[in-house]
Amino acid sequence: MRHVHLSRSVAATAIIQPWDYVAMRRAAAGLTIGQVAAMLGGRAYERHLRMLETPGMRLKLIADLTIAMPFNHDVYRQLTDLPPHQHPLLCQRCGWDEHTDVPDHLDGLTTWSRADEAICTRCEQQAAA
Repeated sequence: MRHVHLSRSVAATAIIQPWDYVAMRRAAAGLTIGQVAAMLGGRAYERHLRMLETPGMRLKLIADLTIAMPFNHDVYRQLTDLPPHQHPLLCQRCGWDEHTDVPDHLDGLTTWSRADEAICTRCEQQAAA
């Protein structure tokens, strides 16, 4: 289990629910539900993905989404099982967490923005472009 990074403020950030996290990670990868389903094995996965992104839906068993996009199953489980004050800190735009290696737009790895603590450097760079 990964814990909240206590050196960063979490009080001002909105609560990201498990269904939001799945949709945010998919959107950050620039993929549709159909595209992710195709990478996972076909149309049978579309229903599963739609369920994962349905508000209020919390699934115990989920497909290995890392096949198609950067995704942290530990984060999903924490969002599903823990109360909001114990949720990991996530980028408010794309759902990135500091334990998932994702390249940024400047040939480095994504980290927290220094200008806006609620977002990652990848989202900061994308907004500046």
